[in-house]
Amino acid sequence: MSGENLGARLKRSIHRGRVLTAPAQLAGYDTDGLGYKTYRPDAVVIPADAEELVQLLRDAAALNVPVTIRGAGTSLSGGPVAAQGGVVVHTSSLKKVRTISAEGLWCEVECSVVLNQLDATLLPYGLFYPPDPSSGPVCTLGGNIAMNAGGAHCFRYGVTSNYVLGLEVVLLDGSVHRFGGPAGGRGDWREDWKRLMVGSEGTLGAFTRFWLRLLPRPEKVWTYRATFADLQSAERAIHALAVHASFPVAIELMDPRCVAMVENSPMAVGLPKDAFLLVTEIDGPTALVDARATAVSTLMNAAGALSVEYSDDEATRKGLWKARKVAGGLMGQISPDFLVQDAVIPKRALAELLQLVYDEADAAGLPAVNVFHAGDGNLHPNFLFDSRKPGEIEKVEAISKRLMQRVVAVGGTLSGEHGIGNDKTAYMPLVFGEHTLRLQLAVPKVFNPRHQLNPLKVFASRRFEDGRPNGGSGTASHATGHDEAPTLQSSTASGHAAAKGERTFEPFFDPIDGVMSGPASMTAADLEALRVDHRFRFPLLLDQHRSIREQVVSSGFAPGSSRFGPYCDNILGMNWRLPSGRVVRIGERVVKSTTGYDLLRFLLNSSGSLGEPIDFVLRLRPDCGTSGVFSLAGSFEAVSRATAALLATCWVHWFDAVDVLFAENPEACRMRVALNCPAEEWPVYKAYLQSLAVSHGLSLQEDLSAALQPDGCPDFALKTTPDQALTLARQIAADGLATCIALAYNGVVHGYLKQPEADPQTQVESIVLRCSPLLHDVGGDWQSRHLPSVAPAASEATWMELLGQEFASV
Repeated sequence: MSGENLGARLKRSIHRGRVLTAPAQLAGYDTDGLGYKTYRPDAVVIPADAEELVQLLRDAAALNVPVTIRGAGTSLSGGPVAAQGGVVVHTSSLKKVRTISAEGLWCEVECSVVLNQLDATLLPYGLFYPPDPSSGPVCTLGGNIAMNAGGAHCFRYGVTSNYVLGLEVVLLDGSVHRFGGPAGGRGDWREDWKRLMVGSEGTLGAFTRFWLRLLPRPEKVWTYRATFADLQSAERAIHALAVHASFPVAIELMDPRCVAMVENSPMAVGLPKDAFLLVTEIDGPTALVDARATAVSTLMNAAGALSVEYSDDEATRKGLWKARKVAGGLMGQISPDFLVQDAVIPKRALAELLQLVYDEADAAGLPAVNVFHAGDGNLHPNFLFDSRKPGEIEKVEAISKRLMQRVVAVGGTLSGEHGIGNDKTAYMPLVFGEHTLRLQLAVPKVFNPRHQLNPLKVFASRRFEDGRPNGGSGTASHATGHDEAPTLQSSTASGHAAAKGERTFEPFFDPIDGVMSGPASMTAADLEALRVDHRFRFPLLLDQHRSIREQVVSSGFAPGSSRFGPYCDNILGMNWRLPSGRVVRIGERVVKSTTGYDLLRFLLNSSGSLGEPIDFVLRLRPDCGTSGVFSLAGSFEAVSRATAALLATCWVHWFDAVDVLFAENPEACRMRVALNCPAEEWPVYKAYLQSLAVSHGLSLQEDLSAALQPDGCPDFALKTTPDQALTLARQIAADGLATCIALAYNGVVHGYLKQPEADPQTQVESIVLRCSPLLHDVGGDWQSRHLPSVAPAASEATWMELLGQEFASV
């Protein structure tokens, strides 16, 4: 179909929006932030609203051309480009912030809301949305969620997938589905489909709107800029900061080549040109961060810093960040082209990988500078080149190939926040063997079997089957050059039936990254040795005696989730036994990954028909020394007001648990606040809680004798919004069947039957039946170890049948 004929066909679907077919109009859509690869679409469509987007996808099968969804086009991996020609759908009209719930700590936004626009809108509410990629002034939330974006401050706060509560997606048949919602659960689906959608790079459907989790803004921020004479001293500082009680939000590193580039430009800030530059930041309640300010400076000096500057003044802080912020823009000014790679490694391999970058770039005669998220090992080597010079592109891609081979060999992954796009498709066999590749490709087989949506992305085999030869009329000014897939030596975990060429996790403990692998049958007693011997802990424990696997089955959350998130944010990888008995590796051993579809989060809380976990990779947290529990007791109304007041402040980020317990009398309850901190900080926390108790007429007790003891695996768990959890727990407790604990920040109610021996299935069923409609309305859900999973209905049954067939055949 010619561009002119395609344009005419598109205008039958698009009446109020725009259809672009002129070459000058299409030129603005032929690349993304990767820059040097261009793919000209046959047409561009800008739907006027979601209704037109739905109609367009409904007509897509008849058009029989590839369809690529695009936001602002800031991707750095060749994602939102027409690699096989066809239609680019620009969703720029969907840009409303629909709802902000300050009490529920969530917002509803359309897919093309710009990230910084959302931040400005949230400012009057005292809230913020933490993911902060450097393209924030222009990038859209749809693109961020499609690529699972991160940013400088995700070391503590996490990446996009940690904040997506729900999404609305249009599938290729024009059907519209809402997965999750304000409560962040499954909604009325059996499985958590939003987990597969986040990070899917536009290959499964077109997003229209999202429900996002929000946090209270920090009261105060201290920013630090330190220089180091060598990488060894900088590494000492990075490792010490990563386990420090201040829990920095960002730990960024620039190598001397990058520092020299800044200092040789008009943006110079007066740094020594031969030094490594480290920028870190702490935030939180004023009383707390002020008490920590000097300790962070002392830590870096002890590591061997040449100089340390720090400030809490806004203007001065911006100056301390300046060298880090301007580096990316400078590369674009001094070089015709540059490639920003993105990989995550265990931090112990940092020196080795940086040296590889230097050796390879120097041998090729290409400048290379490094500026990256050092706290979580997220490398961003930048290669400067001129694509007009013969052979330079080939040199850059050869370096990238060898870099990615080594990244995976040391235990890393191909991408931490930029995604795969079409830039890294040839490297995917480094990560996925024959069987795990089939599991990955089962996902688009369910939603996009002909690969009509965004073909040739994520996996090279994803070619639109009815596309024209050689990519149709959409042509690349430079092909990817990744024709030969790299190879990798496989590893096999002892005792597991892993196939040849497949990797599985073997038992390990990494004290630098704070991660470990062990059997899913681990208990609290097994993990206690890590705390005693290495000062690391796994804070998401529900039960003292049951296995981690049993705990995950009983609830996706533990009291420690208030500070550290649900289990799915703290289990990084697993060895998974398929229905056939074959064991495959799912996930990674590093804390960030956007490499393929997120089967880890999808499977972790799945119904069990697709297999079971046999080993987990756990993210551990530093034990800061002193643990204890505060109790604030009083009437339901007083405790509710005090809880809401606490959740509205950034203090909530610093308590391990903020729970409300309901027992015999639902009119009286108590807030339980658990804490792990250095002994010298205990009085700071205590002073805040004393003030909170006095202002709401509550009694206050403290227990410094031990950490919070697990309550046991609940008989049922209900997921709602934070502002509804206490009321729901009170109502259930008032019925007399169960005592309840509301995990206030997470919006979770854990229920414990008073007579668990008396037909627990029937008791739990009566509670679930009564609560389900209210939970589903807000995108919540329920979970119980006593009840079987509900049967999937309608379209979900078809999706599960397709997935089940693929998983059973591997």
